[in-house]
Amino acid sequence: MPEQRNTTELLIIGTGVIAMSIAYHCAEAGIDVVLLEPAEPESTATQTAGAFRTYFPGRVHDSELVARSLDDFRSFDATMGADLGVTKTGMLVVADTPEQAAALEAELPAQREAGVQLELLTTAVAIGRNPWLDPADVEAAVWCPQMIHLRADEVLRAYSEGAREHGAHVLSNTIATELDASTGHVGTTRADFTAEAIVIAAGQRTSDIADMAGLKLPLWGQYAELFRTAPVGEADVNAPFTFHPDAGLKTMGIGPSFLVGLERFSTKQGMRDIWYKAARQEVAQRYPRLRDVELHSAWTGTLDVTPSRTALIGKAGGRHERILFAAGFTGHELGQAPATGKIIRDLHLGRRPEVDITPFSLARNGA
Repeated sequence: MPEQRNTTELLIIGTGVIAMSIAYHCAEAGIDVVLLEPAEPESTATQTAGAFRTYFPGRVHDSELVARSLDDFRSFDATMGADLGVTKTGMLVVADTPEQAAALEAELPAQREAGVQLELLTTAVAIGRNPWLDPADVEAAVWCPQMIHLRADEVLRAYSEGAREHGAHVLSNTIATELDASTGHVGTTRADFTAEAIVIAAGQRTSDIADMAGLKLPLWGQYAELFRTAPVGEADVNAPFTFHPDAGLKTMGIGPSFLVGLERFSTKQGMRDIWYKAARQEVAQRYPRLRDVELHSAWTGTLDVTPSRTALIGKAGGRHERILFAAGFTGHELGQAPATGKIIRDLHLGRRPEVDITPFSLARNGA
C-alpha cells in the first residue's frame, strides 16, 4: 500500500468530458478538487462525430440538459479561450402512425419550454426535408434546427486546462483500488486519499467502482455500433439526421453514403449479429431505395447504459451520502456535459440545481 496520504474536499474518479466538466465547474467554484483519470477516455459516437442532438422525444429531461448546455458551448471562446466552431444543422423525427404523431404533438409544449425549437411538419414537407424516406411510412414529422456540430476535442481540452487553472489536480493513469464511503478513504495505484466527497463519473466502469463501497448502481456497459452504407451515388446524400423513435433507427447523409445507427438495449452479450440484421430490416422498410445496399461497420464502442436509458446524476443517501455519481449517458455525454458539471457542483455545495434531477435519480432506475 502506498505510504503517501492526501486530503481533498472533492475527489472525482473518471475520465472524458463528463468528469472534466465536473472538475472544471467545481474548481471554478472554489472547491478543492482532485481528479483521478484511470486511462485515456474512449470516444463515444457523438464525440467521434463531433455532433449531438438537442431533441429527445419522450424524454424532455434529456432535452433540457442539452438545451441548458448550448449557451455554455457558444460562450467557450469568450470564457475559456476555445473556438469550438459551433454550427447548427437540422434533425427530423418521423412518426409512423397517427398515435405516434399525436404523442409527438402533445409533447411539443413541454419540449419547447425546456428550450427545444420544434416545428410540426406534414408528410409532404417531411419528404421534402428527406426525399429518401418512404412516404407510406411517414404520418407526420417534427423538425428541430438544433443539431449541433462542434470540435469535441476542444471541449475536452478547454475543460481540462480550465480545471487546472482553477487549482484542480488531475492525476492521469491513476486507478482507484479501494473506496470507503464512511471515511472518504480512496486507495489508488498512486497514493491514498481522504475526501469529504467522492464523485464517480467513470462511464461503464462507474458501477464497478461504486461496488467497492457497497453501492449498487443500475448501470452496465453495452456494445454499440454505427454503420455506413456503400455509396448510393456520385453526389453527396441530401438527408439530415433522421430519427424514427419507435424503431430506434437513426440515419444521416454523410458524403455519398448514409450513416446508420439502431438503438437497442440489452444486458445480454453477443447481440451484434441480431442487431445488424435488425438495422438492415429497418433501413429496407423505411428507405426502399436502400433495400439492397450493404451496411459496413463505421464505429464500434461501449456505451454506459441504464434501465431508463437516461443518465444517473445525483447523490447517494444513507451510509453512502459521501458519494455523488454521473454516468449512464448512453453516448450523449458531449451535449449534456456542461449542465451535468453544474448539477454535481450544486449538489456538493448544498444548492438546489437549476434542473429537476428527479428523472436522473436511482429511484427512477429501480434502485
